[in-house]
Amino acid sequence: MRNSCEAASLAQVKRIAIFRLSALGDVINTLPALTALRRARPDAHIAWAVEAASAGILEGHPFLDELLVSRRKTWSGALKRLRNLRQTTGEFRRFCRALREGRYDAVVDFQGNLRSAVGTWLTRAPLRIGLARRSGREFNHLFLTFRVALPKGPMHRVERALAILRAAGIETTDAAPVIPATEADKEKVGEFLASCGLAPGGFAVIHAGTSEFGRYKQWPTERWAEAASRLSREMGLRVLLTRGPSRAETEEAEAIARRAGPAALVAPLLSLRELGELYRRCRLFLSVDTGPMHLASAVGAPVVALFGPKDPRVYGPYFGPRAIVEKPLECRPCRKRSCDDPRCMLAIQPDEVVAAARQLLP
Repeated sequence: MRNSCEAASLAQVKRIAIFRLSALGDVINTLPALTALRRARPDAHIAWAVEAASAGILEGHPFLDELLVSRRKTWSGALKRLRNLRQTTGEFRRFCRALREGRYDAVVDFQGNLRSAVGTWLTRAPLRIGLARRSGREFNHLFLTFRVALPKGPMHRVERALAILRAAGIETTDAAPVIPATEADKEKVGEFLASCGLAPGGFAVIHAGTSEFGRYKQWPTERWAEAASRLSREMGLRVLLTRGPSRAETEEAEAIARRAGPAALVAPLLSLRELGELYRRCRLFLSVDTGPMHLASAVGAPVVALFGPKDPRVYGPYFGPRAIVEKPLECRPCRKRSCDDPRCMLAIQPDEVVAAARQLLP
């Protein structure tokens, strides 16, 4: 184990790979670290290894030279169902080959678990930077050549990523996320808003859904509908409901729109970059703890975030105007992956959410 910043310096390396595979929020919260790294090493080749679900936010990023996309969930599903085995094994081998043949001088592992550790090790990079044993998980530290020990206590994911870079000699002051948007992205969002008669800054966004993994963080449909109606009635804001690709999220958004009536409209399914452009133009964004919340925060939208099981000091919105709505229950924050009695979310009332929204608006 190396234990000096000088030993882990990224000042001279030519080819650098970043590992932050998932989830969307964590990928977005690592973008300030990418900004700091590119600012310090404008001449370096920088690659990013990411899983397919979050790759869209990094495609065409101006600070990246290469994107290494892992289709882990697709590969795992194919193996379990014994389908497309030849294609699946071929894709996996090509991904591993790309890691080896990248000839990276250094890898920075922001993930800190076994998956990222194996990928980091496969690069055969002589310098592999990541978290120390007590800060990482699943014996990740055994695959590293330089380990960064973090201070005890809650630490936001943005600050954790920047701390790893600082230990490697990278200046991180004022590093901010960059969310790219193409002209096509801007045109599509602009055309949709124009078709609805909505001007930039004249509408709010609610993203009520979560991944299947995070369903215990959701807020009741009828409460979202009440909040949407009051945003329209009391603040004059039409509400757009955005959603992810799952059928469950679409059904949830449609149910809220039906209950809210003319106050709410379900937006079409958008790519991650298009969502970022839509959030950039909204007056207010409301959601539970989910990836789009971090996306809205990163583009500077005022964010009202409803937090239950997770600790907002670690997972809350980090950029721009923001308000956290939470209840100080004895059982939170918690590490549960599911919950039959999500009191922490059910205790939050529409009055509190609307009051937080009102405080964020000029």
